[in-house]
Amino acid sequence: MSGARSKLALFLCGCYVVALGAHTGEESVADHHEAEYYVAAVYEHPSILSLNPLALISRQEALELMNQNLDIYEQQVMTAAQKDVQIIVFPEDGIHGFNFTRTSIYPFLDFMPSPQVVRWNPCLEPHRFNDTESLLGHPS
Repeated sequence: MSGARSKLALFLCGCYVVALGAHTGEESVADHHEAEYYVAAVYEHPSILSLNPLALISRQEALELMNQNLDIYEQQVMTAAQKDVQIIVFPEDGIHGFNFTRTSIYPFLDFMPSPQVVRWNPCLEPHRFNDTESLLGHPS
C-alpha cells in the first residue's frame, strides 16, 4: 500500500473508530445507539491551499495540498479519540479550499462514474478508474 493510500486508509479507519466509539474497548456499538448522548467535535484549521486558486495547477500539486490537509485531519481524529469523541465533523471545503474557477478546480476533482451506468465499489476495485486518488489515496 502506498504512503498516501495508507495515510488515507488510516484516516478513514480513525474516523470510523471515533464515530463508533470503538476506541474505548469497553462499550459495544449496540451500547452507543442506546446511549442518551454522544460526544461530538467540530474541527477547522486554516487549510493549506493553492497560493492562487484561480491558477491552474497540476494534479500532483493538487494531491500534495489535499494530502497535507488530510494529514492534519488524521492528527485531529487521533486527538479527538483520546478525548472520547465519537463523531468529528470537518468543513466540506477543508481539504481543497474554495474560490476556484471551473478550470482551476479540475485538478482537485475525482472521477465518479454514474451509479446508474456503472456498478463500482472503490474499496473492492480501487484501480478500475483513473483520477480517483483523493478518494483512494494516490498511487506511488
